[in-house]
Amino acid sequence: MQVKTIFSKFLVPMIGAALISGCGEKTPPLPSEALDRAAACGVVAAASEREAAGANGDLSADAQARILHYAMLYASTGAALDEDKVNAVSKRMPALFDRTIKGKWQNLRPACAQAFPSAQIRQPMLPAKPMDSMLQCYVLADFVRKVLSEQKGSYGAAANDYRTLKDRLDIEMTPLLRAAGLHNGPALQHKRLEALAAAAKLGQPPAVISACEKKYPVSGR
Repeated sequence: MQVKTIFSKFLVPMIGAALISGCGEKTPPLPSEALDRAAACGVVAAASEREAAGANGDLSADAQARILHYAMLYASTGAALDEDKVNAVSKRMPALFDRTIKGKWQNLRPACAQAFPSAQIRQPMLPAKPMDSMLQCYVLADFVRKVLSEQKGSYGAAANDYRTLKDRLDIEMTPLLRAAGLHNGPALQHKRLEALAAAAKLGQPPAVISACEKKYPVSGR
């Protein structure tokens, strides 16, 4: 999966400056078009994370994953995650920055919660079927790992933790996939994208990953 997430590098520092300078008088409308709605809610999420963390320094890896979640949900309206849609949201977010953040962006939180209810879930339930559960944990950990790796900075340790979980799951999951007739190739790739869409709908990515780590603990941790 090749996902380019540009908002963490460029948008979040801009948000920090905007929060310091203050907010506008009016509440901006939440866009009606699906792409712009996801991008605007991503901006609101980024502003909320920056407000909570303070004006300086990198946001946490968990915060970055919660921001990314809106792009993932927009890309998961079908059975399988559409990687192009993830990229479309991250590219659209800077264009919507001014109209969103320079108004009373905090008032958009309820509308974003209603538009993306999965982004509010902090106690997700993993699937009961072992293969589905392991695969969803695997693809989500791998997806977020790749995004964090692109950001560099202070996210190396978190990316390594996600890699460790992914590698741990791979050992148990591979025999199950083979038993289901899924080997390397287009069918397995499509299955992974389906699992990633399902994982996005379970709840906030850090919360889902936490549930995965509890269900599939890594030796020595």
